[in-house]
Amino acid sequence: MLARTLKIAGVVLFFFGVGVSLTKFHDEGWSLKIGKLFSSSVLYVTPDTDLHTLLATTEIRHLGWRDLLPVTNQKVLTKYQANSDQAFDVQLSLSLKAATDERYQSALYSTDVVEQVIGQRVSISGYIVPIDLNEDRSIKRFFLVPYYGACIHYPAPPPNQIIYVDLIDGFAKIMMSQAFTLTGVLEKGLFEDHQGTSAYILKVAEIEEYDEQPDEYRTH
Repeated sequence: MLARTLKIAGVVLFFFGVGVSLTKFHDEGWSLKIGKLFSSSVLYVTPDTDLHTLLATTEIRHLGWRDLLPVTNQKVLTKYQANSDQAFDVQLSLSLKAATDERYQSALYSTDVVEQVIGQRVSISGYIVPIDLNEDRSIKRFFLVPYYGACIHYPAPPPNQIIYVDLIDGFAKIMMSQAFTLTGVLEKGLFEDHQGTSAYILKVAEIEEYDEQPDEYRTH
């Protein structure tokens, strides 16, 4: 029983370091303007002309990853979030308590979405995890995740911190360590893959590199 508890505690500590660090992504408000859409910095534009027109004539909200978490999930995750200034024994004590808190364990696998963002025209920045490739090696389907290595080198984030994307054609300019900003219409819908499960779907209109400073994606 002790060994199992310590194992769970180890997983929880990991999520403190990377999974829960997604709360560093703050809402930047309604920041993307029409003039920025489909600019020269854009690496991908959808062939869907209707979606293209919709996004070109609508103000777009830039979401942080925290914005995808229901308030109840935010509270329980914040309760057990480790602070880098805390001593290791304090962090370990928190992880042991989290391992036995059913609400926290439920939050780690939550598929609950924030209804207020469903149907919104949004942009969000994160890392791409490929699911399917086209014959030309461009990416057809993928997950967008809040931190580098999620679903591959590290455990997957909660489903409500993973976004599923299915492009009409493909995106060829992929670098696993590069963060991208995706713009489109956010919907809810479960998609399951061996790499993870997503609770959100994004109909993508454009993709561009995320290169703002400081690069918060590498501070976790």
